[in-house]
Amino acid sequence: MGAAATEPTGAFSPARGAGGASCSAGITSPALCFISTPAGAAVTADCVPPATAPGRMLSTPPSPPTPVSADELAAAAQAAFPSLGKPLGAGDIKVLAGGAVMHRAGRVEGLPQDSTLHQREVRYIKHAFAPAHSRPLASLARKSVTVCLKPAELRQALASSSPSAFKSLVQACVCEAVVCAEVMRRFKSCHGQKALERWFPQQYGWSFEAVPEEEAGVGGCFRFVTYSAWQANGSLYRYLNKLRVDRDPDWRTKTIQALTQWTHLCELLASAGITHGDMKMENLLVDENGNIKITDLDGAALLPAHILADAMEEAEACAAAVAAEGDSDASSAASASAAAVWRGLETAALSEAPYMTTQAFAPPEMWVGWVRSLLVSGSSADPLAPLRVRAEAWGWAGAQALLQRLDGAGCTTRVEQLQVLSDLGGRDWMCAASHTYLLGAAVCDWACEQLARLAPAVASAAAGAAEDVGFLCELHDVAEGLMALQPAQRPSMQALRRRLASLADDWC
Repeated sequence: MGAAATEPTGAFSPARGAGGASCSAGITSPALCFISTPAGAAVTADCVPPATAPGRMLSTPPSPPTPVSADELAAAAQAAFPSLGKPLGAGDIKVLAGGAVMHRAGRVEGLPQDSTLHQREVRYIKHAFAPAHSRPLASLARKSVTVCLKPAELRQALASSSPSAFKSLVQACVCEAVVCAEVMRRFKSCHGQKALERWFPQQYGWSFEAVPEEEAGVGGCFRFVTYSAWQANGSLYRYLNKLRVDRDPDWRTKTIQALTQWTHLCELLASAGITHGDMKMENLLVDENGNIKITDLDGAALLPAHILADAMEEAEACAAAVAAEGDSDASSAASASAAAVWRGLETAALSEAPYMTTQAFAPPEMWVGWVRSLLVSGSSADPLAPLRVRAEAWGWAGAQALLQRLDGAGCTTRVEQLQVLSDLGGRDWMCAASHTYLLGAAVCDWACEQLARLAPAVASAAAGAAEDVGFLCELHDVAEGLMALQPAQRPSMQALRRRLASLADDWC
């Protein structure tokens, strides 16, 4: 952390009396002062009245802490979270036009119930200018997280010798930016700068903004703001919808091309030891050329660097063996060993489960801990019944798959069910192979949505409707095949690309 904040000049201290006047050493408490004396009686310089004068003693309240500025907060955040880098200064990003709100969510803790502020907000800025880049920035995304920090508590945290106090206060609002920086650093170290620029939107920086008290209703509100490049075609979900709705003649081809890119992205993330816990179409952006990029990285987590290093060393040794052996059986064995190394990396469990917000897409491994807790603490004959009802009502396919396994053969007792959960990890967890399930769940959901929208066209025998339905049904079947219960049972991304290529041959 940077230099510790000094005591506010307006605060009361033992060396300072009311109004800053020095009190005599004979007064036990510097916060006490005689404030009434008989008319005409003189008051001594050290606030002590004549001994004969009656008086009353009142406690002088301490002065409120000096408000923390946005710049001071940004400097402290940079010191506490070095991966954030340097904050943006005034004028580094100039908004020229735009500002349409694309997404709002949550309420800010500590604000009145009728407050109109939202915890999270994403704005689309049509035109902006960054002097450092000497060019206009088109399609800028402005993300903000609003927090309410009590001035006294924040000032105390800034003055504390322990950085954990300040970190705990601002962790929630800087989390996504910190994780994004760590993920991008890992990805770059494994795949290089060009790959980073290809698969991630450009990040322009961050800052803190003080929210005016008249807007928030209370003091101490700040917005943590990040700026990144938005993409011309918006999210992958919006892009695919628009292709079909607009009857783009190549919509099937472009759909398969986008999904094929998604498989390559998953492979690159896996080989870098990165797992995105909330990977879905809404968290993938599409540029003007149809290239997808990943965003919303607060749901990501990393495998420990030593596990990744060991896997890469072993894979390189296998590759060297393949090159040395040529087309021999030994070469084939080395190739199989290399594939096994990467497959092992894909199924290696993260020490902590990534952040997962979309329960409808959550893979079975993300339900293990919850189901286990219900079995352990439940006293009813069927402690899983409430979850079973909710999973069916809300379409939680991952939970349903896990519950079906527990209802199947070999699980007639609670002990046997707990053993199955233990074999499945015993806790909520994820791995790179969880991406396969997330991709399948997202595509299944999208295909079902499109089929429902096509129902009127099918009923009226509209031109091309039958072909569209056939394509979407087959795509749904391919995606459903990715949603195996156990990560090791899910197809590889290479196998998925072969299925997509076959789909393209049949329908495009």
